[in-house]
Amino acid sequence: MLQEWIMEQWEKNYYISSIAGANNGSSLVVMSKGTPYSQQSYKVSDSFPFKWINKKWREGFHVTSMATAGTRWGVVMSRNAGFSDQVVELDFLYPSEGIHRRWDNGYRITSTAATWDQAALILSVPRRKPSDETQETLRTSQFPSTHVKEKWAKNLYLACICYGRTVS
Repeated sequence: MLQEWIMEQWEKNYYISSIAGANNGSSLVVMSKGTPYSQQSYKVSDSFPFKWINKKWREGFHVTSMATAGTRWGVVMSRNAGFSDQVVELDFLYPSEGIHRRWDNGYRITSTAATWDQAALILSVPRRKPSDETQETLRTSQFPSTHVKEKWAKNLYLACICYGRTVS
């Protein structure tokens, strides 16, 4: 039923702009007009869909949204996403070393999702060089309201957020 609805919206030039999931398996799909996307594809699977993502990269798609619902992964890939390159960091622990290595090479985190035992981060190189390239991450066991407000005062804003295990 959701698949039919998504296809109907694509016909009306709406594209998936965000997805979210809950532990009970429920999901939320937001579709918007005015996105830069020209075509989309999505996959829902019981394990992280590495092979599918690689196939779609070769076809000119990039990951534009990602979420988990319970133990299932949902990944949306779009054409004309504004990225020149993209990589995945997938780990049972937070992939700090990999993220820092990617940051040093011009990548920025553009999507995050986690199940109870795995975290996935999509890092992308934008086609247009951003004017401010600062990016930070924070793992915490409670929502960091104070921390976020302090960063706002320094012109740093939330780019992505996900729920999952914070420590091993």
